[in-house]
Amino acid sequence: MLSYSNLRNAIQVFASFCLVSAAFGQATHIKRHIAATKTSTAPVIDGDLSDPCWKTAPKAEEFVDIQNGNIVQDQTSVTILYDEKYIYVGFDCRDNHPEGIVARETVRDMKFQQNTSNGNQNNEDNVEIDFDPFLTHQSNDVSQFSVNALGTRSAALAGGRGTKAEWKGDWESAAKRNVHGWTCEMRIPWASLNYPATSRPITIGIDFQRFQDRTKVNSIWSNVTTQGFIENMGLWDNVEVPHANFHPKLSLLPYLLTGIQNDQTSSKIGLDARYALTPQLTGVMSYNPDFSTVQDSILSITYSHVPHSVQDQRPFFLEGGNYFFDQTNINDIGLYFYPPSIPTFDLGAKLYGKLAPMDTIGILDTDSFSGRNDFVGRYEHSFSDTSSGGLMLVQNDTPTGDNTVAVVDEHVRSGKLAFETVAANSTGPGAGGGAQNISTYYADKSLTSMIQFSGVSSNFLTPDGFIPYTGYKGFTGVEDWSAQWRKGPLRSTEATIVPLYWWQENSLMYFRGVQASYNVETRTDWHLELDYTHMQFLDTTDSTIGFNIVDGVTNRFRQFGLQFNTGELGSVPQTFFGPFMNLRVLKKMDISINGVFQNRDGLTQQHIGTVNYEITPTRSVGGRVVAQNGDTNAYLFYHESGGKGTEYYFILGDPNALKTVRSAQLKVVFSF
Repeated sequence: MLSYSNLRNAIQVFASFCLVSAAFGQATHIKRHIAATKTSTAPVIDGDLSDPCWKTAPKAEEFVDIQNGNIVQDQTSVTILYDEKYIYVGFDCRDNHPEGIVARETVRDMKFQQNTSNGNQNNEDNVEIDFDPFLTHQSNDVSQFSVNALGTRSAALAGGRGTKAEWKGDWESAAKRNVHGWTCEMRIPWASLNYPATSRPITIGIDFQRFQDRTKVNSIWSNVTTQGFIENMGLWDNVEVPHANFHPKLSLLPYLLTGIQNDQTSSKIGLDARYALTPQLTGVMSYNPDFSTVQDSILSITYSHVPHSVQDQRPFFLEGGNYFFDQTNINDIGLYFYPPSIPTFDLGAKLYGKLAPMDTIGILDTDSFSGRNDFVGRYEHSFSDTSSGGLMLVQNDTPTGDNTVAVVDEHVRSGKLAFETVAANSTGPGAGGGAQNISTYYADKSLTSMIQFSGVSSNFLTPDGFIPYTGYKGFTGVEDWSAQWRKGPLRSTEATIVPLYWWQENSLMYFRGVQASYNVETRTDWHLELDYTHMQFLDTTDSTIGFNIVDGVTNRFRQFGLQFNTGELGSVPQTFFGPFMNLRVLKKMDISINGVFQNRDGLTQQHIGTVNYEITPTRSVGGRVVAQNGDTNAYLFYHESGGKGTEYYFILGDPNALKTVRSAQLKVVFSF
């Protein structure tokens, strides 16, 4: 267990951070305002803004280029209304060349789920509304709703949510093109948002954005700039949130799973439950969860000095998942809580949300009847628009011993200059060491500079975390310069250099060297990148040079690319070759192929092929083949999910096996 002295020290450090935050990070900004207006007549959500209620609704106008602050040529106006159940939003997007409007995506939520080569989520004409109901100006409290010119919806809700419509909220949208551009309407349930439980009118942070694919211009109503200064969001004044009509709501999702594998039949039942205690606090429970039908991320098999990490796709950990991580801008240490470290459990529960507008909490506990228990608790307080601090406790209890990790973190920014620090300590069998990092960074429009000192003791143990390097101290720097151009053959460019100097606890060299990259994107949608690495790790050397070429970098429906590097890894000559392709055919079939060839002390191969055919927005059929080093696994699926009501999953094979297995599974998820 965590000792009293360690807990006392953590609280003392946290208290000192509170004093610093109260005096640092205050700034004055000119914010745009829009009035809150209730409506007694709801608009029809058909993409047409001719409804009478829109004529007198408050408007947000005069959008600017987020890159330079200039008023854009093709303007956007937004109207917003609300009632006791919904928020209604209408976008009027003017375009001098409406024939150039690009809209391709038909899969819900894909904007915020896709992994793009350039890290840009905008790859077609779309609009977005952002809400900060608690006005904390912290990214984890902002909910985003986006619609493209086809009417396809994408949402990223504060704290993270699962995919079930009953839990995420079944908001609606529609879009329509016209000779002047395109329009869209949204109807967003208040139930999709966490908001203060109060009967008095409040002010909500709000912003509106539009991306025009033809010009690649991202325009915005209240300019948070490319640095993402959320405190510059606009304000939605005097909103009467529906507190009086709120009633705690219980949502039950029992499931039945039956199947056959190698002539052996099996069946399984379980239950997921979600209980909204207040508009700002939610509880989730899972009994006997099924993870066998969840397609895991594929772990890379390329050479690395430390294990690779993957993103967890399991709904229990996605729901409210962002409340269990400290939001650091530069992190060389790793994750103090890493959900894949909990492979399965029999009973799990979590509570997440707001205790007060400035106080966030996340509590998670899972129990395996075999004797393992895992607990995570995190509390975060926002001291001002640009400063916050948190306390975190991660505990792993097994028959062989208990391990506890305590973490305290602080984040402060004043204008473009920021300071962050994180300190942790572990206790338990073989543990007792600590980890810490102190970093500062400067974020200008085109230049970002960071420097961090970090250190991890060799006996800092985190069974429920992912800390790849231990037994070191040292400095890491980041220098990143980028630029965008509205005219000419080049669209953007970026250069990054990362120097690193770490030493062991005995002062001998641990990790030192430099990584550098430079890329350009062309107006014809090519991404061209050069990469260079020269590092010494203990008594080995990494020295590689390579390139990355992508044709169609902003178009996931027609994208071809190649990664290549050569040199030494771990003082052994190697060559890496990685072609990939993403293609949409027959209007609704997505095909993705990724290959990896690495020749280092022998040839290592990994190839992933995925096919998905969207029958309707909630029904699809497809499969995946993974071949690596002589082992091949293939499976097929049909699922009807993502909407309200009963969901169906039918799977031939095992999505996460190493080799193909003869099995068939049918899972039915009921909704109450």
